[in-house]
Amino acid sequence: QRTESELAHRATHDALTGLPNRTLLEDRLHQACARIRRTGVSVTTMFVDLDDFKAINDTHGHQAGDQVLREVAARLQTCIRDTDTVSRLHGDEFVVLCEGLSPAEVAQVEARIVESFAEPMPVGSTRLVVGSSVGVAMTDDPDIEFAELLARADQAMYRVKRAHRR
Repeated sequence: QRTESELAHRATHDALTGLPNRTLLEDRLHQACARIRRTGVSVTTMFVDLDDFKAINDTHGHQAGDQVLREVAARLQTCIRDTDTVSRLHGDEFVVLCEGLSPAEVAQVEARIVESFAEPMPVGSTRLVVGSSVGVAMTDDPDIEFAELLARADQAMYRVKRAHRR
């Protein structure tokens, strides 16, 4: 039974960060959409992408990159409620899933995420400033598909990323 439990955890969590993976995130979104049908609360997805993460790996090595990803996971978890979900999709892409937030509350969570990256991250004997771009998508549509909501947040994130480059 313990082995089955460990295998189930591995199937639904990222090995590096311990965060829920895409499979578990999708399941939690389906559950959230079922709650939309019953209660009418909104669901918010925040797509968080690290800025210039490849440069960290290229300059400091993959071990340093892994350390940054674990630190990002820890920082993101401090920005949300216990009922929300932070997941790692792959690489340097993370998704935050929140339910029942007003637009003002969403803006507060987004600001906490951005602020959490202001403090340099310890990497070996150095400290690195790691930037992030956050894209937000909200819905109260109980029939939205996982891929659609994720795509909306991803598109919003790319708009933010382009605005950073100006």
